[in-house]
Amino acid sequence: MKERIRLDNGECIMGNRSVAENSAKGSLNATLQEVLDLLETEDGKSFEEKKEEAIKLLRRAEDSPLADTLVDLALAEKDAAKVKTMFWASGNILSSDETVTLRQVAPSDRGYFLDIQREYSVMKSMLKEEVYCDMVWKEHTEDKSLMCSILKDGSYIGYCGVNNITLEPWELAIEIKPEWTKQGIGAIAISAMLDQFKARLGISTFKVRIDPSNFSSQKMFEKLGATPKGIAELWIHDQKMLEQCEEDNLHYIDDKIIAVAEKFGVEPRKLLSHVLEYALVW
Repeated sequence: MKERIRLDNGECIMGNRSVAENSAKGSLNATLQEVLDLLETEDGKSFEEKKEEAIKLLRRAEDSPLADTLVDLALAEKDAAKVKTMFWASGNILSSDETVTLRQVAPSDRGYFLDIQREYSVMKSMLKEEVYCDMVWKEHTEDKSLMCSILKDGSYIGYCGVNNITLEPWELAIEIKPEWTKQGIGAIAISAMLDQFKARLGISTFKVRIDPSNFSSQKMFEKLGATPKGIAELWIHDQKMLEQCEEDNLHYIDDKIIAVAEKFGVEPRKLLSHVLEYALVW
């Protein structure tokens, strides 16, 4: 809370603490502008070189929580890039039964990846826009995303991995072309990937979020050892909107949803507005 000094005439002025805060804010704004100028200047430097300079500039604002956050994010992405490079330094991954290969995402995967997004995404209409497609692909391939393309008989059939390795525990993701589902390939791919996360990086603790109506994914991850942890919000965070979503969809509650709710120890209606969260130790 800001300190204020009461004057005899009834007016208030901010105390030294608030003056210092304002000074820090002004300094941070100047620093951020300096960073923007640095990034926008055409001086022949690479993006990585500019990022290094930006981090140094942000560190000058030592008393600013925002500056600390920006530095932490930048450093986390740098660390993520190193982790990604380290992981793939050992080469492609072959499943134990030698039926599935996992490799680093390649530019040639883009069309196949977007086809899968159009199949499963809740944002199907947005995937008609090239700008949105570019954004989705960028998120799939950026440094903090450690994704594996799944190959069957040399052909791309899906992907698995972690969307953001700067957040712990790592959250697993997998999507496979519809024609290749329900054949056990998902479990084979995930198992091969987890084996190498542990062997190459020493990472063995994960979380998984699954839609309550996706019974096949629940069954697969439970077979792999995932245990119910609770439920989590996904797209909606406003409590009133969550409650309204539940009220509007009560007719979707059936015996299967009730059984899942009992397993997770929640009211069935909560599964209409939340996703399931599992913990997995490999």
